[in-house]
This record gives sequence, C-alpha cells and structure tokens, in this order.
Amino acid sequence: MRIKGRIVSGIGESKKFLTIDWVERELYEKLNFHPFPGTLNIRLDSDQIQTLLKEKGKNRLIPKEAGFCDALIFRGRIDGKYDCGIVLPLVEVYDASQLEVVAPVHIKDSLNLKDGDVVTLDIELD
Repeated sequence: MRIKGRIVSGIGESKKFLTIDWVERELYEKLNFHPFPGTLNIRLDSDQIQTLLKEKGKNRLIPKEAGFCDALIFRGRIDGKYDCGIVLPLVEVYDASQLEVVAPVHIKDSLNLKDGDVVTLDIELD
C-alpha cells in the first residue's frame, strides 16, 4: 500500500519509549533493524488509512509492563530510500490522521526533510 503524508512535529515522547529494552528487542525482531530513538510523525489526508491498517494488521507490539498500550507494527519503506516501520498505537485517544514511523536512521536528517514536507510510505500489509 502506498500513501503520502505530511511531516508534523510530535510531542517528544518516543525517544524514551524506543529505548526501553523490551520495545527495542521486539521492534528488532519484527523489523530487522534497531530503530533510531525517535519517530517521524506523518499527518494523513484521511482517517480511513488507519482504519484499513487496523483491519489488516497482524504484527503486534504487546506491552511487557503496565502502563503501555498494544500497537500494530508494519514494515515499510520511506521515500523509496530507507526501510522503516510504522507503529500504530491502539488507544482511543490516538489521532486517527497520524502515523509514527521508525527507521534505523534519523529520517529527517538522512532525507533532508522538515515539518510540512510530504513523504511517501510503502507499507507491507501481509
């Protein structure tokens, strides 16, 4: 599935989450890379993309500690250049028009991107 989205700033919480041992280990097992400690937040034009991902998603990040939520994990590629993962938290308050992208590199620096730029994500659904 190919989608486009616009880069937006996040709240800066992903670094703490991505450096937790069990999170890092599970993401490596599912994505075959160690993620850079931070996510790229992508604003989508449609809430229906998240709905479709929730219907098709099979890989889950299941919390090993209280206080964390389940999330769906998808493999992908960003702008045709870097393997990436899409992390979709399964909580009601999560913005239905947003996705969080992880990669083995700092995506903004590596692709020379800034907030407002449009990126293409190729997402594996199987």
